[in-house]
Amino acid sequence: MVNPYPDGLSGYARVLAASARKMLKIKGGLELSRDPVLREKEIVSFCRHIRVDALEKFNARAVFSVVKFYSNVAAMEADTPVGALIVFIEAEFVAKLLWHLEYPSIDEDDDEGILDGCGTLTNLIAGHFVKDLHALGCVHLQMSHFDSYFNTVLDGVAFAPDQTRKYEINFFINGEKRLVAELTMSHIPRIN
Repeated sequence: MVNPYPDGLSGYARVLAASARKMLKIKGGLELSRDPVLREKEIVSFCRHIRVDALEKFNARAVFSVVKFYSNVAAMEADTPVGALIVFIEAEFVAKLLWHLEYPSIDEDDDEGILDGCGTLTNLIAGHFVKDLHALGCVHLQMSHFDSYFNTVLDGVAFAPDQTRKYEINFFINGEKRLVAELTMSHIPRIN
């Protein structure tokens, strides 16, 4: 029998892609127009933080949210993440995506609403991801609260210092790239 445990970054990225796809389908009835495109990339960092620029993902004003993962509560209190998830969306698409997910409507000109909406979506994806990893035998990861930004964050995003690679996952809705997720993740312990 094949062991479904997703050991390693590529396995975690495949689980994330499936989790996000499932969440969009279940919560919003959204079918992707093609399979998610996964690409492994080198992490560009400065002072142990991932450099993040949403304008590299979209040719328009974009928003992104970050959730960090921790192997346990003590690691969370010490802010030593085992991984990080960054979700990018074109700012003008956030309100439409949330509408599909049956969240209260937000004004497309309300920057705080757009930031919060992207964070909400990122929390949904991260929550499904943690649940699916746990079902495959990983310990239940702790999640940070989301942080949201427009276009870039000067300080970058903290990540597990043993990581040099990340996965970028592009999601296509109605034939257009509408959502991009980046994942970096150290080894996640198994459930004992």
